[in-house]
Amino acid sequence: MVNNLNNKKLLLILALLLLTPLVHGQEAVPPSSIGQNQSMNANADPKAQTHPQLHPQPQRQFLNQAQAQPARRQEEPPLNPVPVKFEGIVVQADPLAVKSVNGDVQTFIPSRQEASAELRAAWPNPGDLVLLTYVPRARGHALTDIEIVGKTIVGTIKEIAEDDSWIVVRTQLPEKREYEVNIPLQTGADFKPLVSAMRQGDGIRATYVLEGGINSSDETAQVKINHVRSLEWQSEPVGRAARWASLLIAIFVLFILAYIFTRGHPTYLYLGRDNRYSSSKFQTFLWFWLVISAYIAIVSHRITAAGWSYVGGVDIPPHLLILSGISVLTFAGAKAITTGKVDEKPDLKPPASKPRAIDLICDDNNKPDLGDFQMVAITILTVIIYAISAVEFMENIEFRRVVTMPDVDATLLSIFGLGQAAYLGKKAAGEQ
Repeated sequence: MVNNLNNKKLLLILALLLLTPLVHGQEAVPPSSIGQNQSMNANADPKAQTHPQLHPQPQRQFLNQAQAQPARRQEEPPLNPVPVKFEGIVVQADPLAVKSVNGDVQTFIPSRQEASAELRAAWPNPGDLVLLTYVPRARGHALTDIEIVGKTIVGTIKEIAEDDSWIVVRTQLPEKREYEVNIPLQTGADFKPLVSAMRQGDGIRATYVLEGGINSSDETAQVKINHVRSLEWQSEPVGRAARWASLLIAIFVLFILAYIFTRGHPTYLYLGRDNRYSSSKFQTFLWFWLVISAYIAIVSHRITAAGWSYVGGVDIPPHLLILSGISVLTFAGAKAITTGKVDEKPDLKPPASKPRAIDLICDDNNKPDLGDFQMVAITILTVIIYAISAVEFMENIEFRRVVTMPDVDATLLSIFGLGQAAYLGKKAAGEQ
């Protein structure tokens, strides 16, 4: 009996402990209504106070918060009316868009037609270095003052100092047919990493500040550069559709050439002596087809953007060169192994009646083979990844005498090499 009573007491205590948080949660009063509840309780009947009624409050609290949101929005302080300074290079004249040295692009209002006469008189051109004063507004940055503090030289590099402290740029301005400007680079900005990558003949864009101000009356003021604020290669953006179109057109042109030279049978390029499609020939054919097409597409965009003086000058990066070499070695090694086996046993691999696509993943006994399959699969994967890389590489064509094609990463190179090695090892060991 005693144990039963103790158990009942224990259960009752646990139940009270569980119910206590719920009761307190229901009696909680939102802070916004504390004063109101106190005044109501002061005027209430004392008898009614001895028996308080519990009303669920979460819904009421939610409504109070929802009603408080519009008021809170109205209490938000207005935008800062204090004028703000912004320095950068004009990338678009109307509407005015300015890019800072850090690459941040800001757009300003009003437009040139809607601006005051004072602002229109000082309105900059693309390439000008400007110091703008504006006031943040709800609908944009409202201009209050425009000051042109510098200009931009566009030209080609003729000479670079050995210590990268200056460059000579050959450019052309309306007031002079052609002249050379010495651009000093002894400023707070460290241009040496960039200049060390530049070469003679590169098209560059240098934004600078002039001695005596941009409106100096001195006839030689245009060549007295105080300091350079920005230095970069000239570039021309290319849309994604145009990039894919150029690559696909190059692929199609190579296919037409293969069709002509093989007299309508381009698949003969990866057909073996046994009248079967060769895996080693196919991977070499597919890989070089893409690499050459990417090269043609890149060169075509360079000519379109910068002219015929930039034809060629496209280098091949180390990993891409190694991967292409592995592809060639696999083709040559597989051919040597097959030729040796056929010379020893002419009846080892009888010719097929006709070539089939499944030959690419089958062994000499016409059975699906893991070595052939993984080599073909890795080659197709590599081709797809590199095609995307080549298209993204052409997004911004820089006016550089020498550019490097997009490289493949070390992981893809390792996987490709292991796949080719496994294929050659299997082929040399013989079919099981």
